[in-house]
Amino acid sequence: RRTSVVGSISDSIYFLQPRPPPRAAFTLLELLVVIAVLALLLAVLTPFYGKALNLAREGACKSNLRNWGIGFLAYAADHKGFLPHPDGPEREVKGTDRGQHGWMDVVPPYMGLKPWNEHPPGKRPTGNPWQCPSARVEAAARDASSPKKDDYFSYAMNSYLSHDFDFGLPWGAEQQPSFLFMGRSVAPSVTILMFEQSVDPKKGNGGRFGGEDAGAVTARHAHLLGGEGCNVLYLDGHVAWRNDLWDPESKNPRIPKRGDLTWFPYPY
Repeated sequence: RRTSVVGSISDSIYFLQPRPPPRAAFTLLELLVVIAVLALLLAVLTPFYGKALNLAREGACKSNLRNWGIGFLAYAADHKGFLPHPDGPEREVKGTDRGQHGWMDVVPPYMGLKPWNEHPPGKRPTGNPWQCPSARVEAAARDASSPKKDDYFSYAMNSYLSHDFDFGLPWGAEQQPSFLFMGRSVAPSVTILMFEQSVDPKKGNGGRFGGEDAGAVTARHAHLLGGEGCNVLYLDGHVAWRNDLWDPESKNPRIPKRGDLTWFPYPY
């Protein structure tokens, strides 16, 4: 049998070439060091991630309120300067127009949205701009009379902007008009139009009503520098974070003092 000389020489050259050394694997000590470094980074970054997430939710909430502000101002411009009523169908009174002109039904069309009453129960919107991303209903509080996931408002209109009953007013005081004419507001950059309300029935407010008083204000957003507060929309359309609108020690709804322009549009 004849063997190719060229083939034999090629095979010899191949076997004579130096081979690279075998790849060294990580030692156990090196793996432990890597794991320790990753654990340290995770421990350092996790709180910042949580705070960043909270800030993102707060930003989305502010955006919701700004959009509502644009809708309210557009509605007022189209209705000779009058605001809609805070209360919706949930507080309808037969024989009156109360409940028929609530902001949740008349403002959304100015924002390109359907009125709240056109969404059947169980199919109501649960995201922006109706509910704050940080709003949560306590699971233990959910029962037949408590809000479910899609039938509550995490925002409420300041009920002191329109009064068709004596709530919060001294006995015998002249009632304010049912629909506020914005021209009567003496401090639109100070007076609240909408605010974040509690959605926890155990705390006395379930988010079922579109118009509420100062007792419904909730502390929902934590700031990087500490402390919790909420976002507030003012009559002039600007939004700000506040942490001084409620009394955490009070067991009853906090009624503002007479002439408090934070809640009342004008002194009376």
